[in-house]
Amino acid sequence: MTDNFLCNTGTLEGAHERFVFVTLDEIARDSISRRWPNIQIFHWPTPSLYKPFSFAEGAYQTIYLLRSNLALALIKKGKSFWMMQQDTFWRKSIFDLNYEDDMSYDAIFDQLGDGDDSLRKEWVNGANWFIRANNATQFFFERLSEKLAHWYTPDVGIMIHQCNTWDKPKCAYIPYNVTYSWEWMFSDQSNPPYLLQLDCETNGGTKLMQLGRYGFHFVNPDGTCNNDKIASAKSRMENGTVEVQMTKTLPSWGRLQFKLYWYITEYLLWIPILGEYMRPYLALAGFILMITI
Repeated sequence: MTDNFLCNTGTLEGAHERFVFVTLDEIARDSISRRWPNIQIFHWPTPSLYKPFSFAEGAYQTIYLLRSNLALALIKKGKSFWMMQQDTFWRKSIFDLNYEDDMSYDAIFDQLGDGDDSLRKEWVNGANWFIRANNATQFFFERLSEKLAHWYTPDVGIMIHQCNTWDKPKCAYIPYNVTYSWEWMFSDQSNPPYLLQLDCETNGGTKLMQLGRYGFHFVNPDGTCNNDKIASAKSRMENGTVEVQMTKTLPSWGRLQFKLYWYITEYLLWIPILGEYMRPYLALAGFILMITI
């Protein structure tokens, strides 16, 4: 996935110069250093995360806490930053939009939902976000880390709660035509986003295998990048012709879980009065509602 992401973003001017990869084991560190010698790396050995794990398992919670603590450390040093995941296809560079220069917010997040009419609009997705270092965001992540250390809940659930119930920091949300989740592929594919997060597509194999079926696998067998496939993926997004028709009626296991999860979530949010009251709190119960194996 990391090689795939670096092949994709390597076609965008200036993107690699802004990346710092966090590696948790020597294999990842050495592999990236060997293949991508110009990529900056921050190595933080974390033996508890060496073995494979799935969503909602204990190790997944450790990832949330590690990410929050890393964000807090950067803020304390006065470093504003983007936090990004490599299970995302970049059609264009989000850095070109200069979100860092807009002082009307302290933090801007990608959002869940399938459009501006979605009941999950302005719910933090948590894959791509920018944080401005100040006292308000420092307190935001101090509380996030404290809660993650004691509560078994998704980090985005806490972020959603804090953004919806606190006056500071000021949270904003990246428009859907800039960042969108996998749900875009199963829409009418209009208004292709700059960034498409591909986070739930597994079906008895690896996520990368599933993405290959949609044309988002860009690494050749010899390890080199296939720039023609990258250009083709961008073109198919722009033309609204990403081939997913065969799986619209037969969803992958990962997508089936998320569709059921979002159906339950949106039904609860739809309930008059009660839904609006539950809105800041419902995502905190994400691990209770999610069905996983």
